[in-house]
Amino acid sequence: MARFVGREHELEALDRLLAHAHNGTGSIAALAGEPGIGKTRTAEIVAERAERQGMRAFWGRCNEEPGAPPYWPWQQLVRSWIAAHDEDSINRALAGGVAPLAEIVPDLADRLPEPLRDRAVAAPSTEVAQARFRLFDAVNTFWQRAAQQHPLLLVLDNLHWADASSLRLLEFLAPDLAGSRILLLVTYRDVELSRQHPLSATLGELARQPHFERLRLGGLSHAETAHMMHLAGGATFAAALVDAIHVQTEGNPLFIGEMTRLLAQEGSAAGTSRALRIPEGIKEVIGRRLNRLSASTNKVLTAAAVIGRAFEFRLLTALADDIDEDACSAAIDEALQARVVEALREPGHYHFAHALFRETLYDEIPVPRRSRLHLKLARAIEMICGDDLEPHLPALAHHHWAALPGGDAAQAVDYAQRAARRADCQLAHEESARYCQMALQAMDVGTGLPRETRCSLLNALGTAHSRAGDWLQAMQTFKEAARLSAEYGNTKELAHAALGFETASWSPGLPGGPAAELLREALAAQTSADPVMNARLLSALARALIFSGEEEQAIRVHEQAIAVARTAGDPATLADTLVATVSLRWQQERIAERIAASDEAYELARQAGDRILMCATRAWHLFDDFELGDMAAWRANLEEYEHGGETLRLPFIRYTASMSRAMHALFEGRFADAERLIPRAYEIARRMPGMDAAGAYSVQMFTLRREQGRLHEVAPLVEHFVQHTSAMDVWQPGIALMHVELGQMDAARKKFDALADSDFRAIARDGVWVANLTYLAIVCHALGDAARAVTLYQLLAPSSGRNLLFGTAIASFGAADAILGALSATVGDLPRAQQHFEAALAMNERQGARPALVRTRLYFAQMLLRRGEPGDLEHATRLQNAAREEAAALGMTSVVACIDAASALAQTAAMEHYPAGLSRRETQVLRLVAQGKGNRQIARELFVSPNTVANHVSSILSKTHSANRAEAAAFAIRHALL
Repeated sequence: MARFVGREHELEALDRLLAHAHNGTGSIAALAGEPGIGKTRTAEIVAERAERQGMRAFWGRCNEEPGAPPYWPWQQLVRSWIAAHDEDSINRALAGGVAPLAEIVPDLADRLPEPLRDRAVAAPSTEVAQARFRLFDAVNTFWQRAAQQHPLLLVLDNLHWADASSLRLLEFLAPDLAGSRILLLVTYRDVELSRQHPLSATLGELARQPHFERLRLGGLSHAETAHMMHLAGGATFAAALVDAIHVQTEGNPLFIGEMTRLLAQEGSAAGTSRALRIPEGIKEVIGRRLNRLSASTNKVLTAAAVIGRAFEFRLLTALADDIDEDACSAAIDEALQARVVEALREPGHYHFAHALFRETLYDEIPVPRRSRLHLKLARAIEMICGDDLEPHLPALAHHHWAALPGGDAAQAVDYAQRAARRADCQLAHEESARYCQMALQAMDVGTGLPRETRCSLLNALGTAHSRAGDWLQAMQTFKEAARLSAEYGNTKELAHAALGFETASWSPGLPGGPAAELLREALAAQTSADPVMNARLLSALARALIFSGEEEQAIRVHEQAIAVARTAGDPATLADTLVATVSLRWQQERIAERIAASDEAYELARQAGDRILMCATRAWHLFDDFELGDMAAWRANLEEYEHGGETLRLPFIRYTASMSRAMHALFEGRFADAERLIPRAYEIARRMPGMDAAGAYSVQMFTLRREQGRLHEVAPLVEHFVQHTSAMDVWQPGIALMHVELGQMDAARKKFDALADSDFRAIARDGVWVANLTYLAIVCHALGDAARAVTLYQLLAPSSGRNLLFGTAIASFGAADAILGALSATVGDLPRAQQHFEAALAMNERQGARPALVRTRLYFAQMLLRRGEPGDLEHATRLQNAAREEAAALGMTSVVACIDAASALAQTAAMEHYPAGLSRRETQVLRLVAQGKGNRQIARELFVSPNTVANHVSSILSKTHSANRAEAAAFAIRHALL
């Protein structure tokens, strides 16, 4: 370990990161480069330096062969940490996270102190995305607590070989490392990364972290090459030979070292390049080094290469059964002497000195012989580990698959299926998908295998894709499963395919038409003998119909689903159906039905002891309480909901609760709290596959910046987001509102006219329908579009007396009556507008909705100023002053500016003098009379009622001593009022 050359710059950077981690500021560092460039060796030097500074270093090495268990590098890290600590330390680090960690380290219980073993049991069943979050969160918490005891260096070596599930776990942990005493060091080959390689996406995620640093290792300099040759060969080489080797190896340390050893073996240490042909590549050097070993040693090492870079002696002897144990041992001794193989700490375990030794040997095996060796190895594993094959399923699946086409296809399918199920239990969905694909490939090779197996394999593959958040791939797979199941008459697999397709389509918010078609096909194939499956299919169909805009049909189907679930006689099925279909009652007029359904589901879940389902039903009460403005009940239910989430460690509950807290902060005008809470909710959702983290985050930030008068800061980002998201149509009403807020009235009008076509039928009647109509109602009022205001009023009228919500827990506009009042004023129905405004003022003040209260006062004041009846000016002034004071206190700068501008305009108007004692409003009416307009036309133009105009005209005639409208018009002309 003492022989090390170069890398001063990289070690200096890593020393700095070690010091930061020691002081509580963690980071991620990556050592990248070509094979043999010294990534692992540099990491070993960093580990030595870390331990000298009082840190603890632990390694997780990724296997190049794909037969390793899921999360293999993380298993190694956890196991080695536990092996190095006493019972008290382990207890502090694990705390309540033993059960989740047991999912990722199956033999964890055997490694724990006695008091902790009983807690290393399977975690309670939860929805899959939440279960995986719970697992990842437990691993994250474990390392955070472990680092509180000692600062840590965690090394993930050869990350380019990591399974995709391990990479997802790394992405999950990355954001929290900055606040820990952990330096996470990864090494990987960058020359092997295509855009499709799983590591490419992970590196993109890591690069987003401000505490990520990438160091690319290049070749050694000429002087460093000479120094390394001297250390490796124990002699001084001729300058010309050093020159030639430096040029040929491009400073690759492994190439230099192996070339120097080859020279030493061939007696050419003092020679020159003229007397020696220097190999063109590192594998040729390795090949020549291997050729200097005996034939029996090469044969044993070839067998070892089939096992992998690391291998066990007893498995090696079983594989090389034509060589006796003594000869096998002698071959290993020769390989150790030649530094081709290295002994590991565990007796009887070895690995190749570098992965390139294993790769070179493996690549030289002819394909037919390679297949036979893989099959032989699989048989050896079965023989040696026959009593407990479960931990070895990944290796058995790989070797039986690699043995094809000469191997046993049926066994390859069986082991791949079992490995996939095991990966599912460990929440390694990407690995599960890989094993399902291996099983399908094995079916293509084999003959006489049951064709129904392909249907179940496709459904399992689709489920794995779906659980990993790969929705489009999942939909394609489920569609193929449905096609084959229908062709084979397999109604069970057809139902599973249809259900899987619907889940994969609605999770990312895609249209539900294709899912509805598949579900109808599955329902038509079912019999009435399975009410549980029929209830599930009907529930899914109802949701698909909602996502395809068929609301009335969806309601009929969902009522049928509940009726079927009641006949099943299973409380859990009925509770699931009620919860699955409660979202179909999102309409304002159906809130009583929604509450009744969620109450019934809660009681059923309570009787069944299903705490997870109890929490799911409690969520709907939260939304209803907020919509009804019962904030005391909302707070009480939220505390109960959060407590259930913490007890069960369910991330979706944490996300919903965090988002609800952010919404409430916006609702009350606690913008500083919102700035902190919104990103927190986003971080939770971002780590859960299938969550619309960006969408909900964007709406909450849009709401916050609008209230703060800072929309101009995010307008370009919003436009870019809308142009590059599949939910472009959903955002159009918000874009129209943004144009209004920024004073871009022409753009707002263009967008509004497009969306208002056919009485707003283009606005999808989904969970954000009310929010989109609210956005458009605000735009409509700003544009003064009386005709469209009538339609919008009719659509939003059922919300009177309630709060308007964006979604269920994203944002709230406050009392709906404020928006209904603004629409009434736009139409010119001022008495109704006043009733709505007074109701909105009372509700917003009662529930502490301060931003909504500001806007309600402003709407009301504007209406009073337009009406101009006795006392309206004073009332409007009081409302404006109160609105300005509140807006200034909250930091609603654009609202303050708007009020100040209106006040300045009012002061200018107050300084104007009109003849005959006419008021400003009467002068406005007289000008329109002089233009020949009737009372209804004037009413529409001034946003007042015809009765109000008639009153103004009567007053004008009296003050100007005019007998009729013509004389009044003449008065206007004489006094230059036109």
